[in-house]
Amino acid sequence: MCSYEHCINVDHTEGNSRLLDELEASKQSRLLAWSVLQRLRMVLSEMGSVAIPPPAQKTFDAEGEALEHALRKSFRLRNDAIKNLCSSVRRFRDATIKDECKGDYPHALQALWKALDRAEDLIQNRTM
Repeated sequence: MCSYEHCINVDHTEGNSRLLDELEASKQSRLLAWSVLQRLRMVLSEMGSVAIPPPAQKTFDAEGEALEHALRKSFRLRNDAIKNLCSSVRRFRDATIKDECKGDYPHALQALWKALDRAEDLIQNRTM
């Protein structure tokens, strides 16, 4: 059995040195991964027009879930705005060229303006 002093004074062998190098590389890899997640958070928050609250715990899983939720919300907002804009354009088109729809012209025009405003808000990155 080794004495306490012997364990304390053990030189770092090649195996121990390699293990310490691997641990340091693992630490640097985790720090880099966290930095990348934070950059993604910033870009998604700015460009995705969604607020991203900080996760309850500072873990990769929690951060990933928060970013995934924000990404899905951002896509949903943009898809809804595009669908609404397409529908409003068709409604306005029908109100201008179809005799049976001409009475809908004022409402179709108002819906078109509203859809354009919503799309513009998303393009200008205004948080919804």
